[in-house]
Amino acid sequence: MLASAATAPPALPAPATRPVPPVSPPAGITDPLAALAARAGAGDDAAFAALVQAAGERLFNFLHRLTGQVQDAEDLSQETWLKAHRALARYQPHRPFLPWLFTIARRTWLNHCRAARTFEPLDENWPESPGAARDSDTGDQLDHLWRLARRLHPRYHHVLWLYYAEGFDTGEVAAVLHTRPLVVKVLLHRARRALLKALRREQSPADFQP
Repeated sequence: MLASAATAPPALPAPATRPVPPVSPPAGITDPLAALAARAGAGDDAAFAALVQAAGERLFNFLHRLTGQVQDAEDLSQETWLKAHRALARYQPHRPFLPWLFTIARRTWLNHCRAARTFEPLDENWPESPGAARDSDTGDQLDHLWRLARRLHPRYHHVLWLYYAEGFDTGEVAAVLHTRPLVVKVLLHRARRALLKALRREQSPADFQP
């Protein structure tokens, strides 16, 4: 995994507070973000603020990876949170929260791309996912792999990021990409092959092994 982005997402303005009775998360909910979302959906503004604090950086990193632009990622993060806030009353807390949030984020990005009529940002200073050692050889190799992945078809890049960097399972990736788990498995297979070809193309003719 790659390290977290240097630029953190801006905090949303706190919604107007109002008295809210305590809300217990539904029984069987083990995802702490889903529990916060359940409380926020019931009108707990403090829970929503905690949700933004807990998931904001990962949302920003995901959108920065899609856009390649800090300002776009910040703007789309704000828009995603606003849409999520309006939709929380319909959120089902037995579903993992981050895939649900990333689904909203990706749709927001797609709308942004359609409006701008582009899918290919020029900036290649992309964020890193949490947990990598940037000064290590392994971290440098991962940085390079993600740079190559960024040049693949956007769908290949997205499926690799969601599965390997975010750690989503195939069902969760399918929810974000609005497809089926079987299609995700096929996409992962094709994306890995495309990435391997990109690596081989980088090698010098003397070192290349077909």
